[in-house]
Amino acid sequence: MSASTPLLSVTVLNYNYAQYLPVCLDSILGQTFSDFELIIINDCSKDNSLEVLQPYLADPRVRLVDHQVNKGFVASLIEGTDLSRGKYVTVISADDYCISPLAFARLIEMMESQDAPAFAYCAYGQYGDDGVCRYVRRTHPASYIRSGLEEFGELVLDPYILHSGAVIRRSAYHAVGGYDPKARYAIDVKMWLLLCSQGPVAYCAEELYAYRMHENNMSHSSAAMQASLRETLDGIDASFALLGGRLEEAGSLRRRAIQAALIAIPTDDIFAGRLRRGWYGYSFSLREHPFLTIFQPKTVILLARTTPGERGFNAVRGYVKRQGKPAPAQEVGV
Repeated sequence: MSASTPLLSVTVLNYNYAQYLPVCLDSILGQTFSDFELIIINDCSKDNSLEVLQPYLADPRVRLVDHQVNKGFVASLIEGTDLSRGKYVTVISADDYCISPLAFARLIEMMESQDAPAFAYCAYGQYGDDGVCRYVRRTHPASYIRSGLEEFGELVLDPYILHSGAVIRRSAYHAVGGYDPKARYAIDVKMWLLLCSQGPVAYCAEELYAYRMHENNMSHSSAAMQASLRETLDGIDASFALLGGRLEEAGSLRRRAIQAALIAIPTDDIFAGRLRRGWYGYSFSLREHPFLTIFQPKTVILLARTTPGERGFNAVRGYVKRQGKPAPAQEVGV
């Protein structure tokens, strides 16, 4: 490791992802922006990860932390951030990677602007193991730096940020207390919401990162579904406790945020054709917040999507459109 302090600290979290490590690490070490340290946390992998990692240790920017006992994702995430020396920190899962060699440069340029954002994120693609892009998540058509309160107003209704690659000002990270060690499934959602209290937020509309979709990174258990919802609701509560006094109509926004969280997972499952799982998730939301779950427009949309199928869903879209309201979106992959 160099004795000088890097501008950016990058943590790569790895557990049994040996087959993905070369693409991830090559995409990081091939960045045009080079003033960074790379901390690799190998969380007691049982595959040949250590063998794959050995050649990369010749780069003086790379540091390996090899756990002899598995500590889990959250503990490893917090450890990597605690070890970081840079002014800015970012984490990249070993199965994700940089699409662009300018990924670091673009976000650091925004972080170093006179606006001094609390964090910066970007558009990203969802890729299969075959390297084919299924969908690009671009929340806005153009890049911007805007107030944290304005960002919060949208983000709390739809937590759209990819954890891999988002750059955080380290002082802002510590100001909100860091990652919640008790969380597991929505640890990043709470972080983004709290960081909106620490200053402006930067967004780059370029697709800079790839989120790799595969069986191992998808949570299927009912326990995971329930924990994810509860952690998201906890993040909403914590962020409104911090920001509520600075928001206009905070009560109305909080209500809509809770409704969006309650229906988000069931919506994803039902639209993907996983009807049984989707309605199980809905029933859990119903037990958590009966009134807020039932009395919202998306409940009607889910019923239409489930009962009559595609024809019924299109009929609901047409009705909503005729009433002059925004029609429910139907995402189509690329």
